Amino acid sequence: MISKTTLSGIIGKNLRRLREKKGISQEELAYKSGLYRTYVGHIEVGRYMPSAYTIFKLVKALNIKSSDLLPF
Repeated sequence: MISKTTLSGIIGKNLRRLREKKGISQEELAYKSGLYRTYVGHIEVGRYMPSAYTIFKLVKALNIKSSDLLPF
C-alpha cells in the first residue's frame, strides 16, 4: 500500500513535469484551472494532496489524461 505522503509526492512531481513539458508557468496553470498559484506550488512539492475535483481541473487545464498525472 502506498502512503498518502508518497502519493502526493508522485502526483506533485508528475504535475510539475507535465506543466514544464507544456511550457507553462504555475501562474498560467493556476489561471487555466481556477486555482491559486500558491496551491499549485504546494501540490507540486507534495505538500498538499489534491482532491479528485482539483485533479480534474488540472487535467483539463493541461489537456492531458488523468492517467498521465496519477501513478495508477
